[in-house]
Amino acid sequence: MKPQIIVCMGDSLTEGYGIKPYSDWPSLLEKTMDLKFINSGISGDTTAGMLARFQHMVIDHKPDYVIIMGGVNDISIDIPENHIIGNILAMTRLARHHNIQSIIGIPPPFFQSNHNEDDSMFIKLPVFENRLVKYSNTLQRFIDSDEQPSIDFTLNMNAGHYLQDGLHPNEKGHEVMADNARKQLVRIFTKGTL
Repeated sequence: MKPQIIVCMGDSLTEGYGIKPYSDWPSLLEKTMDLKFINSGISGDTTAGMLARFQHMVIDHKPDYVIIMGGVNDISIDIPENHIIGNILAMTRLARHHNIQSIIGIPPPFFQSNHNEDDSMFIKLPVFENRLVKYSNTLQRFIDSDEQPSIDFTLNMNAGHYLQDGLHPNEKGHEVMADNARKQLVRIFTKGTL
């Protein structure tokens, strides 16, 4: 059965930080997939924040699917990976309890080539970059072990798809993310994981 509503739960990478309204990847998907996509991304949010607002911003919409993508802000404030994965696991279990199929999003990579140690992040940029790669690998292991459908938002992303900070995708980056999501969602729907 074709789903009707998909909620996209996340942070600035979902909300569309720094780009024109309605050029974020959930909005682009809604324009091309004939489905309702609800963008529940909030810039700066952590997975703990996402979990806290999961009832109001996911479950109350009664969606068929929820795409959960977070963890980047957790890493920037040095939250351990096991806490991040624990929050994501809790969201998937809340979704399951309400007959919502979770899809885990793997965040796009970081493309900051010129490390500025005066940046406002809580941890140094080289440490952040290494931790983000490690987190993506850990997240993939969780996806595999928990048999969760997923969307790999790292595919086909390059430095030209980002704002100057190398972290937030620009409009072209969101187009690539939407294309990645569209292809992988079609595969998920075909498998009938709901």
